[in-house]
Amino acid sequence: MTAMASNRPLPGQPGDGWQQRTLAELAGLAAEDARISGLRIHGSASGTAASADRWSDLDLIITATAPAMATEDLARQIGSRLSPVFAASRSGNASSYCLRLVLRDLRRIDITATAPAAGERDPASAERMQDPADADAVAELIDAFQFDAILAAVKAARGDVLIGAHLTLQLARHILVLAMLLRDRDAGTAHHRFGGSRWDAWAARLARAPAPYTQTGITAAIRSHTTTLDEIVAHWDQQPQLDNRPLLELLNAVDQHGAAPGNSS
Repeated sequence: MTAMASNRPLPGQPGDGWQQRTLAELAGLAAEDARISGLRIHGSASGTAASADRWSDLDLIITATAPAMATEDLARQIGSRLSPVFAASRSGNASSYCLRLVLRDLRRIDITATAPAAGERDPASAERMQDPADADAVAELIDAFQFDAILAAVKAARGDVLIGAHLTLQLARHILVLAMLLRDRDAGTAHHRFGGSRWDAWAARLARAPAPYTQTGITAAIRSHTTTLDEIVAHWDQQPQLDNRPLLELLNAVDQHGAAPGNSS
């Protein structure tokens, strides 16, 4: 295969070098908005051409008054003048806003917007701000895990396998988010181009959990995920105190008494 042929876009992904070509278009769109006073690139696409392959996204930091409104207006311009937006994810507040776009031609553009007073912030700091791997975040994830686990067990007791399975699958997601926070802690950043860290092994651990598609499968999966939660929390520098006894007692009761037929209240 020739070098020219390898650069051609294939179905399912844009071609090599699309980031720099798109950057020029985005700079032109930003220049048309008086609210936007600065635009800069960061992440893998900010380095040499060799460091940004066709799978890399385009990460931008913009400085704008009314960051959320300016970013959304910029996204509408992108959708009408570059390519329609296929999917989007939003987060942030009035002073700092993040919009992640997937265009229909499968270019991925992440825009982080800050108000002028915060416009000089280091991009790596902005990434850490969006995904803080701190004790509060861990405590919130543990609380969400335990809450969903209790609800899942109650649904199983009532024979509601549909919602019980849904909630139990959510437990695996909570554990994966904990693993991602640990990876961020080790790397000192929330920006990761590739996998391959030791935390990837936790995905395989979760695959060994029972399938939660029956009443007994739900309670068995909850037990498995609870054990995994205990193990991954042990990797934190300041380990939270976990007490899963109420959850385990509930699971025992569900297994001993089975579902209550017709009890849907």
